[in-house]
Amino acid sequence: METKSEPELYDYGIQNERSDIRAHVCPRVQRLYVFPTVEGQKAVASGAWPIRPAYQNGVVGPTAIGYLVPPFAIKKCISLEVNPAAWVTINLQESDDTSLKGKKAVELVKQMILSGMFPLPYSLKEVNADLTKTIQINGDDIIVNLGAHQVHIQVKCDFGGGDPRLGGTGNLYLQVAERNPLKKI
Repeated sequence: METKSEPELYDYGIQNERSDIRAHVCPRVQRLYVFPTVEGQKAVASGAWPIRPAYQNGVVGPTAIGYLVPPFAIKKCISLEVNPAAWVTINLQESDDTSLKGKKAVELVKQMILSGMFPLPYSLKEVNADLTKTIQINGDDIIVNLGAHQVHIQVKCDFGGGDPRLGGTGNLYLQVAERNPLKKI
């Protein structure tokens, strides 16, 4: 009798990304969790946190695995409260497909950068006054040109993540492997 094995997941996640900053957009708790990517990588490498699969509607088997890491366990992680009107405007729904969630999350972070509500490692005196010309969107990565250097921001929609007192899971999902059977970008 032949047994069916789980589909292969590919080594793809925080451990091998090259961003400077991670932004987890958490609609359920209406917060953004922002931290240096290297600090998230250290949290994953510690092996201290449980690993769990993730699934997509209409797909058999897991489509990702990741670590459940509480925000407080990631050094330099900050929680940013987002204006409730911004959530209404973005209209990020749990029923949105994965690609749409990602696009909406990127748009929210972009708007926060443009309004000066996102922590970037610079002083405003060093940046061109027209930030709209310094931001590039590349998938779920935002690149901000800050004069002599660029800051790469990896944006993740972590729908249920965040503070349990606000209805979140208490964790951020730091993915380390995935597959993309629906070919979503």
